[in-house]
Amino acid sequence: MKTKNTRAGQLYSDILATFTRKQHLDSVQVLLCLFLAAMGKPLPAYATVKSPAALSRFLNQYSWRLPAVIRVMRQHAHAQLKAYRRSCAGRPPRLELVVDLTSMAKEGRFEGLGDWMHTLNSVHGVHIVLLYLCCGERRLPWSFLIWRGKGQPSPTQLA
Repeated sequence: MKTKNTRAGQLYSDILATFTRKQHLDSVQVLLCLFLAAMGKPLPAYATVKSPAALSRFLNQYSWRLPAVIRVMRQHAHAQLKAYRRSCAGRPPRLELVVDLTSMAKEGRFEGLGDWMHTLNSVHGVHIVLLYLCCGERRLPWSFLIWRGKGQPSPTQLA
């Protein structure tokens, strides 16, 4: 996806521009291609260009500039939201905030997840509270927090 004409192409190009090391750039390109291919196989094991171990190291060990990627994605979402509201004739659509609790079930022991593993609504795993900005047809992810279990702020309070 080399074109910068589409919204997705623009975001893709902006995300790639945040990576300065070639090996990181190659790894993120492979991962994005796995996700964007929409073949139902986004796991690193299905990559043909880079080894699954190299992709795993990229995600788990290397210190790449995650805040820069988040900043680019937020700027892109904000620009898309503003452009959409300007394009609507008459009164612009309302901006709504939607809160979603997503549970990622996990089985076994995960040393790295530490105090993030809890049981909520009969699901044992990591529970994430997501905030979306919704305006008309657009639904843009904006922020997230991880629920840290009983005795900590509830998912509702995190929202």
